[in-house]
Amino acid sequence: MSSAAGLWWLALPLLLLPIWWHREKRQRTQAQPLATARFLPAAAPQQQRIWRWVDKLLLLLRCLLLLGVIAWLADVVLPWRGDTVWLGPELDAAVVDAQLKQAGLTQAQRVSFCTDGSEACDVHTANILAWLIAHESEWRGDARWLLIANAGDVPMPARPPALAHRLDMRVLAASASAPAPRVDRHVVVVTDRFDRGERWRALFTAFEAAGLGNEHYLITSAPNAQTELIVWDKPEAPDAAWLAPLWWVGDASAFPALATAARVQNLPNLPNFRYANTPRGRLWALDDWPLNDIEGARALFQTWQALQRAPVAYAPPSQVLTAGPSVRTEGPAAALHAVFAPLLAALFALERLLAHVGRG
Repeated sequence: MSSAAGLWWLALPLLLLPIWWHREKRQRTQAQPLATARFLPAAAPQQQRIWRWVDKLLLLLRCLLLLGVIAWLADVVLPWRGDTVWLGPELDAAVVDAQLKQAGLTQAQRVSFCTDGSEACDVHTANILAWLIAHESEWRGDARWLLIANAGDVPMPARPPALAHRLDMRVLAASASAPAPRVDRHVVVVTDRFDRGERWRALFTAFEAAGLGNEHYLITSAPNAQTELIVWDKPEAPDAAWLAPLWWVGDASAFPALATAARVQNLPNLPNFRYANTPRGRLWALDDWPLNDIEGARALFQTWQALQRAPVAYAPPSQVLTAGPSVRTEGPAAALHAVFAPLLAALFALERLLAHVGRG
């Protein structure tokens, strides 16, 4: 429903109709002639109207029912926001000012959004387009939208979003000269052999060189909240409190679940690859880990990246999304819509019941 539906709030004076109806439908007593009235002198009848509230509960229900219908037609939320500029994280101020001057929105309200919740911003959301659909009823029908963000901050939707406002979306391409942000990968390596520990560390050093150059593996001896991988190369079972999303098991005897683990046959450079899902995390096991095999190490790194890392979302191109019928499935207004239908039905049932009792 478009924001023009807020004009239904102008129908609030209709709440005077139930009050007028109750005034006109007052029950009047019927006059009966008295036998002694013939001896009284003739006089013109005189009436005095006295305002008196009757059927107060019925009047309240009718007012609430009419108010609920108006709110339903008015899309529940009264739009009050005007022109708005949405700014993604880590934008250059000079580029933003140039884009605002070009769009003629230098005086528009600026709203910052971030996708990971780690920065101080006005809106925390992983999908700004879905957030706009959910909260669109807060903006007036003539409001203009401008979205400026870096590539990667706006995921590409499967289909164009249905928005009731025109959205000018400007996605800035990432600069090839700009360095990628540093990413620390926390890894725990536990082994009972010194030479194996050095070979595991050398393997992760090779992974740093094989990646994008911005990933650094921080190897520790005990897990913490940021630990992504535990390398357990001992026959003894680890502490029951140790948890991690992924385990590389050098000695399968430490984990009984690997005895019946599923095997993957389509990895030629990783023979006898087995995995098992346990409450501790996912277990990976090989007969002989590729600590010296270059091709095996490359296959292990690629498999790890493909299965354990979330795919990178494609960035949509800069485009102008034309206004159309909005489809809102979540948000505060949608939640009110979900409870309005049974609430109006209950008010209507109570109003009819009290009206029937009053006539009886």
